Amino acid sequence: MTQQRFMSKYMSKSATKRMPLNTKRAGKGYYKGKGGTKEGRITSKGKFVVDPLKRLELVVPDLTGFKLKPYIASTVSKFPPESRRTPGQA
Repeated sequence: MTQQRFMSKYMSKSATKRMPLNTKRAGKGYYKGKGGTKEGRITSKGKFVVDPLKRLELVVPDLTGFKLKPYIASTVSKFPPESRRTPGQA
């Protein structure tokens, strides 16, 4: 019977499972992210506490009486009318 080696030769397998996951310990498709804003902090117990002062606040103007629609219909042409060719043009 051979002894299996874990992540660290000084830590048990159960201890390595409790460590934070990083790109070295994860599989091939693991992606850590692009450095988003920190909206809280991690406690000494490993829990995340959200700070309401750091939360993202979106300021949206009042759009009552605004004429434009938020979406473009799928039937609208992708090319402007000036660049479109009409039948019979060279």
